[in-house]
Amino acid sequence: MNLFINDTPVRLVKDSEPVDSDVFDQVLRPTGVVDLHDFTGQVLLDNVPAAQVRQLMHQLMEEPFPEVSFVIRPQNYKQAKSDFMSLFKVVNAAGGVVEQAGRVLMIYRLGKWDFPKGKLEKGESFKKAAVREVEEETGLKVTLDSKICTTWHTYTFRKKRILKCTKWYAMDCVSDKHLAPQTEEDIEEVAWCLPGQVYANLGNSYNSIRFIWNSYQAKIGH
Repeated sequence: MNLFINDTPVRLVKDSEPVDSDVFDQVLRPTGVVDLHDFTGQVLLDNVPAAQVRQLMHQLMEEPFPEVSFVIRPQNYKQAKSDFMSLFKVVNAAGGVVEQAGRVLMIYRLGKWDFPKGKLEKGESFKKAAVREVEEETGLKVTLDSKICTTWHTYTFRKKRILKCTKWYAMDCVSDKHLAPQTEEDIEEVAWCLPGQVYANLGNSYNSIRFIWNSYQAKIGH
């Protein structure tokens, strides 16, 4: 489960999933209260009891930890996931990474570079929503390719905690004749970007968007 809590990357993994502890900067098997301020870099919190998972999640929801990424392997994955999700209203969304002739489309919204996405309408599938939202937000005509990944990110709306589940798809551009930002969705700019410009734009983006780009690159073999 690829979580972004206050844009802090948190991967919640099943207790049966193998994890290579050598790739982490710090590894801890907590038995009591943990202060996340004590960590830097990539951190593995392993074999975490339910009470400590809840404590960690609450601390992550209170403040961002922009320079740290966490992998949490709880003693009971199903319980930990259920406990965490019970704190939020879950909203489903879908979006895409659109490519044309080696260029990728990015949007500039609310001061950050992003990929187009949006919420599902009632009764709508993730795939149909992904195409609709990309076309509405950018003016493109696109065709759907394969799924890239699923992300879960948290935010607050009208004093309610929201957990947005977004499924991301690779897409090909059929036509950009009517390319234009959907300004009513606060999109100021849509731009075709070569890979070097994508990486530059990701310097002013979100950790979740960087994760999607890296997942996309891995999928297409770059």
